[in-house]
Amino acid sequence: MRSDYSLYIVAIICFIIAGVLLSDATGLQPNMSQVAMAISVILGILFAAGGYTLRPKVVARAPEVPSPRIAEPSPPATPPPQAPTEEPAPTPPPPVPIPPAEEAPIPAPTVEEPAKVEETAEKPTRRRRRKKTA
Repeated sequence: MRSDYSLYIVAIICFIIAGVLLSDATGLQPNMSQVAMAISVILGILFAAGGYTLRPKVVARAPEVPSPRIAEPSPPATPPPQAPTEEPAPTPPPPVPIPPAEEAPIPAPTVEEPAKVEETAEKPTRRRRRKKTA
């Protein structure tokens, strides 16, 4: 049995005692009956609050987001049929050949001059950590 249930039961007993003392004031002196009733009501409230604070907390889980599926590319939309035109489409000019560029030979590093290592400007990609699930 959980401890919050037992505290709720003790609080209910204290409220029952307070109700009995309120209804039957002849057994004790009138002032003592009111004091005992007030004490049992206060104890009942304290036990009920203690049971409420000791109850187990409900942990709400975040809804799981399904991983996005890779959709297959849809076929391109077909344009509406057009009426045939009498003028043929102009043909593009033939491509002009580009002569290959001459590369200058790279001189070998000498003893006095150490070889320079080119640094890449790219930073390594960072990965996010996944949250731990309970």
